[in-house]
Amino acid sequence: MGETGPRPGHPELECGIGIWDQDVYGNHRLLVDVTAAAPAVAAELPWRRQDSTARDVDVIVLAPSGLRVHNTVAVEVTDERGRIAFEPVAGPGAYAVHYLPYAHTGKPYYPQAAYRPPTRTADPGWVHRCGLDDPGTWAALPRAEAFRYEAASAVDSFAPLGFAATGAERAALRRAHEGEPFLLFGEDREHPLGRYARLPARWALTDPGAPLAGTADRGEFHAVQAGVYALTDLTDVRAELRGLPFPARCLSTGGVDARGAAFARRVEVAADGVGALWFGVEVPEDATPGRYEAEIAVRAQGSPERVLPLVLTVGDAVVDDHGAGEPERFARLGWLDSTLAQDDEVVPPFAPVKIDGQRLTLLGRSVELGPEGLPHRITSTFTPSVTRTDGPERDLLAAPVTFDVGRPLEHEPLAVDQPGPARARWSARATGQDVLLHTEGELEADGFLVVRATVEAIAETELDVRLAVPVREEIARYAMGLGLTGRACPATYDWSWDTPTRNQDAFWLGDPAAGLQLSLRDEHYARPLNTNYYREKPLVTPDSWAGDGAGGVRLRTVAGTRELTAFSGPLRLRAGESRRFEFRLLLTPFKPLDPGGHLAERYYHAYASPGEVAAYGANVVNLHHATPPNPYINDPLLAAEVLRAYTDEAHRLGVRVKVYDTVRELTRHTPELPVLASFGDEIFAAGPGGGHAWLREHLGDGHVPGWVAPDVGDVAVVTSGDSRWHNSYVCGIERLRRVVGVDGLYLDDVAYDRTTMKRVRKALARSGETAPVVDLHSCNQYREADGFASSANLYAELLPYVDRLWLGELFDYDGADGADPAYWLVEISGIPFGLMGEMLEGGGNPWRGLVFGMTGRAPMTDVRPLWRAFDRLKMPEAELTGWWAGEPPVRTGHADVLASTWRGPGGTATALASWAPEPVDVVLTAADGRPVEAHAPAIEGFQEERRFPAGEPVPVAPGRGWLLSVGPTSP
Repeated sequence: MGETGPRPGHPELECGIGIWDQDVYGNHRLLVDVTAAAPAVAAELPWRRQDSTARDVDVIVLAPSGLRVHNTVAVEVTDERGRIAFEPVAGPGAYAVHYLPYAHTGKPYYPQAAYRPPTRTADPGWVHRCGLDDPGTWAALPRAEAFRYEAASAVDSFAPLGFAATGAERAALRRAHEGEPFLLFGEDREHPLGRYARLPARWALTDPGAPLAGTADRGEFHAVQAGVYALTDLTDVRAELRGLPFPARCLSTGGVDARGAAFARRVEVAADGVGALWFGVEVPEDATPGRYEAEIAVRAQGSPERVLPLVLTVGDAVVDDHGAGEPERFARLGWLDSTLAQDDEVVPPFAPVKIDGQRLTLLGRSVELGPEGLPHRITSTFTPSVTRTDGPERDLLAAPVTFDVGRPLEHEPLAVDQPGPARARWSARATGQDVLLHTEGELEADGFLVVRATVEAIAETELDVRLAVPVREEIARYAMGLGLTGRACPATYDWSWDTPTRNQDAFWLGDPAAGLQLSLRDEHYARPLNTNYYREKPLVTPDSWAGDGAGGVRLRTVAGTRELTAFSGPLRLRAGESRRFEFRLLLTPFKPLDPGGHLAERYYHAYASPGEVAAYGANVVNLHHATPPNPYINDPLLAAEVLRAYTDEAHRLGVRVKVYDTVRELTRHTPELPVLASFGDEIFAAGPGGGHAWLREHLGDGHVPGWVAPDVGDVAVVTSGDSRWHNSYVCGIERLRRVVGVDGLYLDDVAYDRTTMKRVRKALARSGETAPVVDLHSCNQYREADGFASSANLYAELLPYVDRLWLGELFDYDGADGADPAYWLVEISGIPFGLMGEMLEGGGNPWRGLVFGMTGRAPMTDVRPLWRAFDRLKMPEAELTGWWAGEPPVRTGHADVLASTWRGPGGTATALASWAPEPVDVVLTAADGRPVEAHAPAIEGFQEERRFPAGEPVPVAPGRGWLLSVGPTSP
C-alpha cells in the first residue's frame, strides 16, 4: 500500500536494528549523541511507550565501547519520555540507552520475563558534584540528543505503529475533530496495528481520512487495513469496503467458523483507544489492469458513518494461489473463511454409511435406531485381534439406550435422511406432561454418533433427566475416563462434575474389538485448552447434565449388564425454558489394525539430512519445528522452499517426510500474527499474559504464553480451542501437501476438534498421489496441569484420522500403572481404537511394548536391531494375533506372561513379556496344548541367542520378555 506523504513511525527518531546481548539489556534502545566531554550530560528520551510500567523498569546506559555507565541518574520517567543524566566516560560518541532490560526466569521453553527494577548505581559523590541532588539542575547540563531508535531484530521492533502519541498530541487531535465519534486512518498492510492499545504517533501526526492508495496483482487476495481512533466509546462497529468490481469483505467483523457456519464478531473500541479493521479484496486473475476507486465505510451504534477513500491500482502481473505462496503479502488471510474439505464425502479407509430403514451400517459396525431416535442395538464385526472387519456380529448393548425425562412421552414418527455418503441423520419429536422433546441425531462413517435432545418446558416443571447406556458385561471388560486411567472395568463407579480442575466429560468402556465412548455436552460447550494450559480455559460445565449441581455419572453391574447412567438431578425449568442434552457415542475400534504396515514403517524423529535418515534404515522422517526445514512452530510454510528441497531429496531416497504442524500455538514470525491478535480472543486464547518479553511488549495483557525455542529465537502464543484459524490451518496443510510435497503430519498434542481433524485428513488425501501419514504424540495428560484426562480418551474423537500413536512423555511404562497390562492396552497402545503406537518415556519397555507391536522411536532409542529382527522373521508380511484376542496360537500358561503372535511366510514369531512381580518359568504350547520349540535370535540390547526345545521352560524376568521364532503351532 502507498502512503499519502511523509509519515514517520517515530516523529523524532530514525529507526533501525542493532546488535547486543538481549538477555542482559532487553530488546530496545535509544542512541544519544554526546558531542563533547563533560562531567555529566542530560538526555531526553522520547521512547513513547505503549505500556504503563516505565517507572518500574531500569534504564541502563552503555558507552560506545559497550561498557556500562554506572554514573546514571533517572531524573524523570513517564510512559511518554525519560530524562536522565549520565557521565560520558568515553568522551564524545554515541551512547546507548536500554530502557526495557529484563531477565527470563523459569524453564527456558516457558520463560517469564521479569523487567529489571530501577537500581541506584551512581556514585553519591558524582551525584553531589554534578548537582543532581536537585532535579532542576538537569536542564542546565550539556545535552546528549537522542537520534535513533533500535530494536534487537525486525520482529522485536516497535516501528512504526508501536510508538504512542503523547497526551498533548492526542488532545490536539481531539480538539481538531471535536464532536466526531471516531477517526479513520489508512495504513500499509506491512504495518499491522496488532494489539497496540494507544494511538500511534504515526497516526496522530497525519490527516485522518486521507485516501489510502495501494497496488495489487491480478489473482491476489489483497489485504487492506483501516485504523480506528475512538473519540468516544464505540459499540457494535460495522464496516464494509464498497465500490470495487471485485468481491471484498471485512475480516474483523465476522466470517465463517471452523464448521462452515457464518458468524458475526462484535467489535468495540473504548474512548481514546484504537483498533484495526481488516478487509480482503479478491482480485480476479482476469481483472483489467488499472486504477480503481472505492471507499471503506465504518459506523458504530449511535454514530454516523465515516468514510476512508481507497485507490487500488491493479497491475499486469498474475499471482498463483491468490498470492498465498508469499506470506508477507498477507494473502493467507483469505483462508480464514475457507470451507475447504467441509463436506460429507468419505475419506479412506471408511465406507459410506448405508441406510436400511432404521438400521445404519458402516465399516465394521452397525446401529439400529428406535422410534424415539436412540440406539436400540449396536453391533461390531471386528475380529478379536482388530485386524479385520469380517468377524461374527457381536452386540454391544444389553438393552436399548434410554433417555428418560421422568414422565411418559408420545413420539411422532422418526425421520431419517442422508445429506452425503459419510453421514446419516435423523430427527424426532415427542410430547409429555409440561414438556416438549426434540431429538436430532447423526452417525458418520468413522463411527461418530451424536444425539442432541432438547427438552422444553411448556409449563413450569421439575425434571430428573437420565440417560442409560446398558452394555453387555462380556463386552465392557475395560474402562477409561471420568477419573479412571485405563484398567479392567470396575463393577461400580460414581463420578460428579468438577470442570474447574478436571478436564473430564467422557468415559470409554468395551474390549479391543467392540466398545464405545460416551461424552456429555450441551450447547455451551467450548473446547478447552490442553497441555499445561487447561486452567486458563477449562471445560464449561454443561447446564443440562450437571443440572443444579446434583448431576453426575454412575456405573452399575447387574445380571451381566454394565449400565452407564448420566443424570441431571432435580432440574427446575420455567415455562418456555429449555435445556439441551447432547451425548456422543464414539463406536470403537474405528478401523482395522495394519500390523504389517506398522512394522514396515520405520520412523526417524530428529533432524538429519535425507541421506542420513535413509542410511540409518528409516523410511519416514518427522521434521520437528526449530529445525532448518521447519524453523518456526506451526507455520512450516515460512520455509517452504527449503522444506520442498528437503522433501524432494528424501523422496528420491525412498523416505517419506512429515512435518510438525498443529494450531495449539503460533510463532511470532507468522506475518499475519498481528492481524489475528487484533481479533481479540477469537484466534488467541484469553489468559493471564506474561511469558516471554516479546509477548509482553507486543501483545500486552490477556494472552496465554506459548512455547519458546531459544536456539532459533522462536516465541509463540497459544491459540483458542476453536476459531477461524482452523480454516487457515486446513488450507495450509493442503498447500504443504500439494505444493511442498510433504507426506503427512506429526501432531504434538492437538488443540482442535474432530471436525478440523477430519478436514485435515481429507485435504491430505485429496492433494497427493499416495496415502498420507499422520501420527499423534501426547504427553500424559492425566496430571493436574492438564485436568486429569487420559490422552487416549481426550483425543479419541480424532483417532479415526490418525495412523499411529506416540504416547509418549510422562507415561508410566514400568511403575504402578504400567504394572497392569490393561493400562498398556487401553491407555497407551491405541489398539482398542484401531491404531498401533510407539513408546517414548525412557525408551519405554521394549519387551512389554512388543506384545502390543510397539517399539521405541529412533534415534532417541536405537531400534535398528529390532527392525532387523522383524525383517529376518518376515513379521511385516505376517498376520498378528494379539494376546487380547482371547485365543492366542502360542500360549504361556501363565496369566501374567502375555504373548502375541505373528504367523506368515517367515513362520511363527511370538513376542512375550512378563507382568509378574517375580521371575517365572513358562512352557510354550500351541492352541491344542502341544509343547512347541522356540528359538531366540540374538538381538543387540534386547536378548541373547538361545534355543528352547519343546517342553523346556522359558525363563522370564520381571518386566522383561523374548522375541521367539516358534516351531510349528498346528498339526
